[in-house]
Amino acid sequence: MKYFFYLNIVTLFIFSCKNKDTKPSPNDLSTLAKIAADTINYTQIQWIDSVYNFGTIEEGAQIQVQFKFKNIGTKSLYLTEVKAGCGCTTPDYTKEAVEPGKEGWVKGVFNSQNQSGEVHKYINVKTNTTNGFDHKLMFTGIVNKKP
Repeated sequence: MKYFFYLNIVTLFIFSCKNKDTKPSPNDLSTLAKIAADTINYTQIQWIDSVYNFGTIEEGAQIQVQFKFKNIGTKSLYLTEVKAGCGCTTPDYTKEAVEPGKEGWVKGVFNSQNQSGEVHKYINVKTNTTNGFDHKLMFTGIVNKKP
């Protein structure tokens, strides 16, 4: 019984120790929120393209749109939040820091099921940038209804 008690104490001690060299991941939401709130970490973004016209497609087709950007500032650029404007679009994006002078991307897969006519969709992107931290990427096109 005494052995069991000491074993539990040692186990608790081992698992309660933290490695002090471990850096928080930039993808951790609390870390990204801190970066976005600290103006000393602000940089600048240049959207290479922020509007995309996918033309005409048939209802039910899925298309992928991609928007590119460049970090034109002097600090690391983070996309702190990326959300589609509706459930018909699934976003993806560069999740690691984009260093000064480097490029990143935001993609969206649009499912045209139950869509028809001219459509205007968007992806909202929040960043740690001085030239606006809330960016709206637009894509449009025409969806022909299936007969």
